[in-house]
Amino acid sequence: TDECPRTIRGSSDSDNDEEQTKGRAVTIPGLVKNYVTPIEGNSNGKLLTAAFQVINKLNKKKRKMLLVLTRGCGISTKNTIGALEHFRCKPQPISLLDALEADGSDRMIEIHRQVSGATGVGETGYFQAKKDEAEESEEEYLLVTGEDTVRGLHLDGLDVVLIVGRPHGPDEYTHIAGRTGRAGKNGKVISIVSQDSAGHIKSWERMLDVEFDIISLEEIDSI
Repeated sequence: TDECPRTIRGSSDSDNDEEQTKGRAVTIPGLVKNYVTPIEGNSNGKLLTAAFQVINKLNKKKRKMLLVLTRGCGISTKNTIGALEHFRCKPQPISLLDALEADGSDRMIEIHRQVSGATGVGETGYFQAKKDEAEESEEEYLLVTGEDTVRGLHLDGLDVVLIVGRPHGPDEYTHIAGRTGRAGKNGKVISIVSQDSAGHIKSWERMLDVEFDIISLEEIDSI
């Protein structure tokens, strides 16, 4: 049975205030490696198929993953989870809304409801609260959410952030990428985008002071 990670929480109000006041001073952690995986075409089907392929390759090791759907990709959390379940994706995808509801983060649930249009909580029933904290080091999960819900979200020990589609802009990318690479732990961000969008993201390198490595689907095994 899939279980909710106990390490999910919204940042405190002081954390959010700090991010907002810093503005562009918010930076991507230095321990984050940024990758771009270009695919042919930009249809929903192709993006989700590529996302599944990336997850499948990454899951050869137990990882804690967050899949972020950008505004521009036009894919809902519900449809994404349905597609990944159809592919028999492991770990089993879980809506961030459900994970936050199980963890008791009411404020973040409401934010997620407002931006995603969700009308209910706990409808999927994919997990239950973890009972054995000793298992936490072996935990793996795949949470799915939209671009607008990640600011201020903290996931302890998050290994990989997968971004489907091009984020709205560099600032949005910074806040998405900043969910990993914390507390001295390495992190990876993989953007799955069309060929054209890959060029747009590469153009953000100087502005964000990071390097985006182009990596094909076939090369994902190497990271």
